[in-house]
Amino acid sequence: MKTRVNRRTCLKGLACGAAAAALGGGSRARLWAAESTGSRATLDVLLDEQIREPDGKPAVISPMLHGHFTEHIGGVIYDGIWVGPDSKVANVDGIRKALVESFKKIAPPVVRWPGGCFADRYHWRDGIGPAANRPRRFNRWSERVEPNAFGTHEFIRFCRLVGAEPYLAANVGAGTVEEFQQWVEYCNAPAGSTTLADERAANGAADPFKVRFWGVGNENWGCGGTYTPEDYCTEYRKFTTWVPKYGVPLYLVACGPNGGDVSWTRRFLKKWRDAATAPISGFSGHYYCGSSGTATQFSTAQWYDLLDRANYMETFINEHWTAMGEFDPKHEIKLIVDEWGCWHPTGTEIRKEFDFCQISTLRDAMVAGLTLDTFHRHADKLSLCAVAQLVNNLHSLYLATDDKCVETTNYHVFDMYRDHQNGTAVPIRVAADPVAFSLDGKDRKIFRVAGSASVRDKQLTLTLTHTHASEPIELAIKLAGGAKLAELACTVLTHDKLNAANTFETPAEVIPRDLPVDKPRPDGSLALTLPPASVTRLQMTLA
Repeated sequence: MKTRVNRRTCLKGLACGAAAAALGGGSRARLWAAESTGSRATLDVLLDEQIREPDGKPAVISPMLHGHFTEHIGGVIYDGIWVGPDSKVANVDGIRKALVESFKKIAPPVVRWPGGCFADRYHWRDGIGPAANRPRRFNRWSERVEPNAFGTHEFIRFCRLVGAEPYLAANVGAGTVEEFQQWVEYCNAPAGSTTLADERAANGAADPFKVRFWGVGNENWGCGGTYTPEDYCTEYRKFTTWVPKYGVPLYLVACGPNGGDVSWTRRFLKKWRDAATAPISGFSGHYYCGSSGTATQFSTAQWYDLLDRANYMETFINEHWTAMGEFDPKHEIKLIVDEWGCWHPTGTEIRKEFDFCQISTLRDAMVAGLTLDTFHRHADKLSLCAVAQLVNNLHSLYLATDDKCVETTNYHVFDMYRDHQNGTAVPIRVAADPVAFSLDGKDRKIFRVAGSASVRDKQLTLTLTHTHASEPIELAIKLAGGAKLAELACTVLTHDKLNAANTFETPAEVIPRDLPVDKPRPDGSLALTLPPASVTRLQMTLA
């Protein structure tokens, strides 16, 4: 029987639903089953199966899949992260204190810097030494003067404060091989070993930074030099073949495709394979799901449209992984997605002086949940991902101005999902009717429920996104293999308005809520009512 419950009623009285039969068998590749289930859905957690690495080992959800990206554009660095040591805003060595204290709570694994397109015009020496002596440059991408107050030392300090590893993007478009290799030396050479190591010490860091992650350029098919794949491969070889390591195991990342451009992937790797002397650890692709409507104004159909665009990440990963396997059959090179997120039209910036300073609503949080769940399901293929960007920009985790620092809806999703980190990825199978909608005269469908699961030390974490904009759904969850639960907790992020957001005026409008859950049934299954437009986390202790 179809339950007639509207969004507001469901939010007032979220309760565990009645029993529903769980399915058995099937493939994890599908997000919904073909058969009709009405307003009920079933979900099997396949604990007796495993997602496996190419070498056969169980896939572990690397913390690096929850990474972040910061670029010198808009208000990301200046007034977002960096306020300066003399600012009235509370700071730690010039870095916004409130952001540091909040960010470190979600255990960020890695932060990418300085770009983005900015990276392929950035000369690292501009950002070292006494701040008063640093040159001012014109930032082509923000159309503003770059003061270089936030450079290598400040970025490393920020990473250390929040507990993240630094990921530096080198300048290929306007830089040289020598400049890149000297940056590696400056960061990693042991104290007292070279002139650059001495210069680093003179600038306040006697101990090496030991930076592992290095991106060799950024979007070199576009703003990073408009290279062909073959020409970029030649440049990549020059930059990486003889780069010294200084005792640090470097993780070198080659620039990959824009969205679904599988041709770039194939052409680059074919050229690389023909003389595979240059080491590649990761192959980076970028995918932004864009927008539908604006950041804060959209129809229900546009709600579904954007979530459907976000779900393209599944295809993006599968298609590029398949193409990579044609030239690297053992899959020794992992896929990286170090820019992803929503990109809404201009005109809705919360701070007009900053490019892309967009509000993130409940819809953006849904995109974050869908995307992180996709990464978890493909933990065997991915080694690092980074959402764009951290603060005062696209798909941000924070909005900041003066002494205010607000955690956006996206922040709460990352907080809810961090229990997956270092867990063994477990496949799930969902059976639920897709949601039908119509946009621009075309009838379309989108999956109704998607998610991911992981196990770590008998702690089973299950995260789910429910896409229906107005109706709840009764979900029957079954653990395969006869597993039983000892403890169970549930947290939900939702709101009765699809465009609800956390702003400077309403900083806690959309926050997670812990909800009581009925005890599992004797057979180990449990029933749960997912509210409409929601991100849910279940934390379960296996008996």
